[in-house]
Amino acid sequence: MEKRVKSVKFNAIMNTALTASNMLVSLVTIPYVTRVLSVSGYGDVGFAQSVSMWLSAFCLVGIPTYGIRECARVRDDPVALAQIVRELLIIITVCTLVVLIPFGFCIEWLPRLRAISSLMWVFWVGTLLLSYGVEWYFQAIEDYAYITVRSVAFKILSLILIICLVRESDDWFIYGLILALITSGNNIFNIVRMFHNVPMSGIGEVRIRRHIKPLASYSVLSIASSLYLYFDSVLLGMCSIDNTEVAFYQLATKVKGVLAQILTAIINALVPRLSYYAVKDRKQYRRLLGTGMWVTVNLCMGIMCFLFVFSGPLVILISSKKYVGAILPMQIMGGVILFSGLNTFLGFCVLCPLGEEKKLAAANLLGVPISVGLNVLFDSKLGALGAAISVFIAEITIFCSLLKSTYRKLKDVSTISQCVKVILAHMVSVVMSFALATKLNVINRYEYNTIYSLEMLLAGFVFYSLSWLIISLIAKENTALWLKSQVMNKIIVVKR
Repeated sequence: MEKRVKSVKFNAIMNTALTASNMLVSLVTIPYVTRVLSVSGYGDVGFAQSVSMWLSAFCLVGIPTYGIRECARVRDDPVALAQIVRELLIIITVCTLVVLIPFGFCIEWLPRLRAISSLMWVFWVGTLLLSYGVEWYFQAIEDYAYITVRSVAFKILSLILIICLVRESDDWFIYGLILALITSGNNIFNIVRMFHNVPMSGIGEVRIRRHIKPLASYSVLSIASSLYLYFDSVLLGMCSIDNTEVAFYQLATKVKGVLAQILTAIINALVPRLSYYAVKDRKQYRRLLGTGMWVTVNLCMGIMCFLFVFSGPLVILISSKKYVGAILPMQIMGGVILFSGLNTFLGFCVLCPLGEEKKLAAANLLGVPISVGLNVLFDSKLGALGAAISVFIAEITIFCSLLKSTYRKLKDVSTISQCVKVILAHMVSVVMSFALATKLNVINRYEYNTIYSLEMLLAGFVFYSLSWLIISLIAKENTALWLKSQVMNKIIVVKR
């Protein structure tokens, strides 16, 4: 097992490759389907997918995160690893049956679901496939090469199928079929490969009880997170006559999801190694934690500031003028990305490796009543904008709780001066970018064509990035200095 473990740099490269492929595919599929499908048809698929993802949290009960930590801790012991995998699969099977059987009855009983029952049944099967993804096993053993190759292959397959089969405004069922079955179908390869690597017999007795107590916190965390990440779309659809507002909100959340994949790639590469170092080497744990934290903070703030200024041309570029209603929600999603990214880092890179997942679960529980309550209050009146505001406030609430729980630990890897440098660099950069956008008359103009919107976005991205880099280097901010050292090292190697 030892030989299979790669360096953090290799894992990061694989995750970056996977993230890049996911982003490229999304950059093609999102503009394509939003332009081809009707707004309500796209909203129907988004609604069904949100229901599926929400229910998936009840099926998996936190195992995708808990499984990474537990399997990573015993990855050098094949027997112990096999025992944990078998026990977690049993838990998943029981929970999936308990959730999906009642869901099947709801599809036929609830009028809102029955109206698109064919689509809902497709995502019922998709939810089942999601339960057996066992991605947590491959992340725990850090087999990122396999994860990357398999995921990229199926992403390309889904892209080809979408372009070939989704051609008319009424092809929303075909689009949903591809999303639910083809995209999730790669999970079959996961389970087959895992069974090939991990024996399921002759490894001792089944001990489910040992997982119940620690898994409870992860379960609460997962279900609570799903309530304010997916239930907002579900509730928005249930409160609306059709799924048009869901389409606007889904576009904003899809763009958020594409951008958040950059953060996910970094965090996914850090979690297994941090879990390992937390037990074996605390000095290495603090070093890696510090580097990862400031990279995450800078990326989150950069994405937030860029969306605040350039959401208009971004929406026009992606989905044309018929999605103008998604601009304000997308601007708010920039703030959601900031706090969601920080919450993910604080929870999974600070608390979970140290066995303090209860604090993460408690923090996420705070966001549940706030998100649900605000969605009930705002969705029927403000539509997609109300849903975006609700999740933004929920993420801020969670952040405040997590910051309180991790403050003492973060003091070892951060300083007030570093925080000031990061905030200053991004604030100056966003003011300069806003001035540029105003000069180019980008703000509040939605009649631009696709080419002009693309030009504005590229110019804005280059301008913001260079502004941040120059200001950060002048201020001697850690992440900028680290980037400079990495580039200089590469140049030296090339010259040799």
